[in-house]
Amino acid sequence: MEECDLSGKQFMRLFIGLLVYIFLTPFIPQSSQAASIVVHGILTLMLFFAVATVQKKQNKRSIAILVTGTALVFHWLGVFSLVPYSADAALVLLSIFYLFLVIEFFKQLLHAKKVNGAVIVVSLCLYLIIGLFWGGLYCLLQSIHHGQAFSGTLLENAGTNSLYLFNYFSMVTLTTLGYGDITPQIPGAASLCQMEAIVGQFYTAVLVAWLVGMYGNPIKIISSHHE
Repeated sequence: MEECDLSGKQFMRLFIGLLVYIFLTPFIPQSSQAASIVVHGILTLMLFFAVATVQKKQNKRSIAILVTGTALVFHWLGVFSLVPYSADAALVLLSIFYLFLVIEFFKQLLHAKKVNGAVIVVSLCLYLIIGLFWGGLYCLLQSIHHGQAFSGTLLENAGTNSLYLFNYFSMVTLTTLGYGDITPQIPGAASLCQMEAIVGQFYTAVLVAWLVGMYGNPIKIISSHHE
């Protein structure tokens, strides 16, 4: 992989889209259908930005388009309550897509030859995507167990629009803050939480060490890729 793979503007657009979706959409009240459409529209736009970051070779982008497009169809059917269980199907496909992005971004970081702004942005995107991946899993688990997998004050009045709350819970768990406003109630949920906490700590420690090492000795890193 060439260094130019990480120098485009696609990742910056994705990063901005992620920030808007994760941090701003909770401020939009979803009590009305119009507001809900705006929130889900932001999610759709963010996913389009994510697809644009996937490389075209080996049909990877085609696979990403297929999975994301199908997920969005189910997602919007669920928004308008047209097909039963379409929301769960969308969460499954979104989780698969997020995992696909995690693997692809990780590969691109491994092939980076020096620390620059693009590498930092990809690292941040990867971190946020990991959070969204677990948030989707939490929301899906809550739906499968009919609202009994997690409990807490934030979930009491969430209704069916709980994905943004589980994204919040995922980010809190990923950073091991643990506010306690949402807590797991079944062993499977607890297991997911502890796995995410481990991944969050491991990612931060390894990434910082790797970036510092590559920044401090870029010649060694470059030569190791050519051996």
